[in-house]
Amino acid sequence: MGINNNGPESYGTIWVCRCCMLTHANGECCADSEHGGDGCEPLSSIEPPYTVAMGMAYEEHAEDCLFHTMGSDAPGDYECDCETNTFSTSQCEGCGSCLHGERHAMTLFKN
Repeated sequence: MGINNNGPESYGTIWVCRCCMLTHANGECCADSEHGGDGCEPLSSIEPPYTVAMGMAYEEHAEDCLFHTMGSDAPGDYECDCETNTFSTSQCEGCGSCLHGERHAMTLFKN
């Protein structure tokens, strides 16, 4: 078996609820410990060998987004809207919650 020296392999962007995003960012869930009453555990759909990281790859940003066109040369104070969907009816890809609301971009990796 060979050793992968290139690090984890990116599987693209997944869209997660606010609770999953907060749990990944700072280890804390939403103020509602019941995850909006649906009983889903944040990030429970992400199991080894998969991991996630905040945000999306620069190639996946909108064509007019400075992160897409300039990459790491985008101004430090630039904020884009590509990584947030302010209202979604889609299931959270991090925990499986069907509650509607905000979704945040995360990149899925396989180690």
